[in-house]
Amino acid sequence: MSKNNKFKRYFILFISLFILLNIGILVFNKTYLYKGLQSTYLKGRTGPGIYDSIIFPIRVAHASNLPEKWETHIPTKELSQEAKNLLNETNTTSFLIVENGEIIHESYYGDHDVYTKSNSFSMAKSFIALMIGVAIDRKEIHGFDDLINDYLPFVLENSEKVTIRDLLGMSSGLKWSESGINPFSDNAEAYYTSDLVSMVKNLKFIDQPGEAFEYKSGNSQILGFILEKATGMHPAAYFEKYIWSEIGAENDLLWSLDHVDGVEKTFCCAYATTRDYAKIGQLILNQGTWNGRLVIESATLNEIITAYNENTSHYGLHFWIYEHSKHPSVYLRGILGQYIIVVPSLNVVMVRTGHKRKGKYSTTDAQSDVSSTDKNDYKQHHPLDLFDYFSILNEVLNK
Repeated sequence: MSKNNKFKRYFILFISLFILLNIGILVFNKTYLYKGLQSTYLKGRTGPGIYDSIIFPIRVAHASNLPEKWETHIPTKELSQEAKNLLNETNTTSFLIVENGEIIHESYYGDHDVYTKSNSFSMAKSFIALMIGVAIDRKEIHGFDDLINDYLPFVLENSEKVTIRDLLGMSSGLKWSESGINPFSDNAEAYYTSDLVSMVKNLKFIDQPGEAFEYKSGNSQILGFILEKATGMHPAAYFEKYIWSEIGAENDLLWSLDHVDGVEKTFCCAYATTRDYAKIGQLILNQGTWNGRLVIESATLNEIITAYNENTSHYGLHFWIYEHSKHPSVYLRGILGQYIIVVPSLNVVMVRTGHKRKGKYSTTDAQSDVSSTDKNDYKQHHPLDLFDYFSILNEVLNK
């Protein structure tokens, strides 16, 4: 066979496969793959990034009319080379420590600086929890144990017994494929789709609510629709009015939408500066108040950051719980190592942003952790880099 004939044969095969692939995408309504491909592989990336606000339409939660600057300890405390190596290991872009309401350490890496807005990823889930709490305080939602069908603008299959608490506790029984790397997962579709409403309308619940913890981002997206139906406001606007402006945010927060004037991706995708993220942590540390202003009732907040039930001690209502033996903490977490960490016993808030995080703590790690006198059970469910930040915190506080 001549080279020209061989080339022609391969070319025809390639075109045929290309046509079949596109037919499959259209038949199975997976057109979000085009947006995903354009936003990742064609730009030299393999997945979502921390600066993706430029590739999606946004809704803005505007900065406070009375922005409040952080007090800064002078001089701020420097990190050891060992600490810097830990941060560089996971491509950290910012690391900040607030103690007693003032910044004691702040560092930025690469092109990231004090004004750079970074993707929250799943930290935004905790923002939704706070807004649900505010809506309860304002009597727009009766309580965490209300049935979701009392508020959803549409009915999902087998949703009759599901409560708002079940969604917040990641124990609703929702059918949802959770993955940060599978392009055919529900996560990928929700991230890149231009029609979240249609996607969510096709969801269903397949297990009894309240029986098992299963982290599924679809729960958070449903909560976004509940919030909007109950309050009559878009989540970004509600966040601006009742939280963002109340804590003296210095910069706008951006929230990705599925399409222009569409709906917020409430399972992820808010963008803010590191200093403003820290104010969310300080609000939690302050038990729901900011400079004397009540933002969320302390009883409501405590319910949100308390374990969903005795079987999920690591997770509250869209907040992670770290049962450290000396310094129990609550924190917000995103898939690429976004953290807002609140340590009440030390009066500390930490914020870390970056491009990746380490894997989860495992039984293998427990066996090798010979330096610890604890049973290490409290470390289950948490990424290994979380412990790096506590190690760095210990170094900074003891300088």
